[in-house]
Amino acid sequence: MRILGAISEMNEIAKMTEVPDGAPSRPELQPDLHSADPYAVLGLQRGASVREVKRAYFALVRQYPPEEQPEAFKLLRAAYEKLRSAEAQAETDLFLFQPPLPWEPRRRRRKFDLDIHVEDVWHTLQQYGDLGRTDFKDDFKPVKL
Repeated sequence: MRILGAISEMNEIAKMTEVPDGAPSRPELQPDLHSADPYAVLGLQRGASVREVKRAYFALVRQYPPEEQPEAFKLLRAAYEKLRSAEAQAETDLFLFQPPLPWEPRRRRRKFDLDIHVEDVWHTLQQYGDLGRTDFKDDFKPVKL
C-alpha cells in the first residue's frame, strides 16, 4: 500500500514539472541577427540541445522567410549549420569566445642567492664526493693489476 502511495505521489510531481511539447524547456532569448555567436542568432542559451536548436531555427524561418528576407535567412541558416549536430556544436563551442580568467597579480620572483652557505658546501660534497654514495658495487669488483 505504501508503494502505491509513493508511486502516485511521484507521478503527481512528474506531472507538475512536466513541460508541454510545444513549450520550450529553457527560457527563450531574443534572436540577435547582428551577432557572431550562433546561439545568439537563434536566440538560445549556450549548451542548448539539438532539439532546441532545430525548434528555434524553424520558428525563426517562419518569422524571417527566405523569400521576403534572404539576408536574415542566410544568417539563420549559417547559425543552424554550426549547431546542427552534437559534433558541430562541440566544434563551434571550441572556437567561441571564452571570457578570460580573473586577474591575478604577478608573483614576485625570488632573488638569486649568490652567497655560499654551509648547507651548500655539504650538499656539494655529498653530490660530487664519496659522502653521498649509495652504490658500493664497484668496491667488490676484482682489481686488475
